[in-house]
Amino acid sequence: MIEVAFSNLEEAHKAIKQLLKEKLVASCQIIESYSKWNWKQKMEESKEYLVFMKTKKSCQEKIYHVIKEIHSYECFELTVFPFDSCNVDYLKWLEEETNE
Repeated sequence: MIEVAFSNLEEAHKAIKQLLKEKLVASCQIIESYSKWNWKQKMEESKEYLVFMKTKKSCQEKIYHVIKEIHSYECFELTVFPFDSCNVDYLKWLEEETNE
């Protein structure tokens, strides 16, 4: 699973649409959050939209390049979490819905 934080909902939807179109992800969820962080010696805070992407490891590099083309942040988060499930039907669905 990959997590990316976006500054606006339109950008998040654009990325998700492209990733689904290219079958690089099987599904995505958007969660609205309020974030605080340090950036260039200043504390920043803003609403963000966290996107959780269900995918396979083999798609990670291509996903990064799609996000990089769309994302407005100079330095964006792209965090990868190992993904496993005891629901073999879910894992099979994930495998069938992605290209790699």
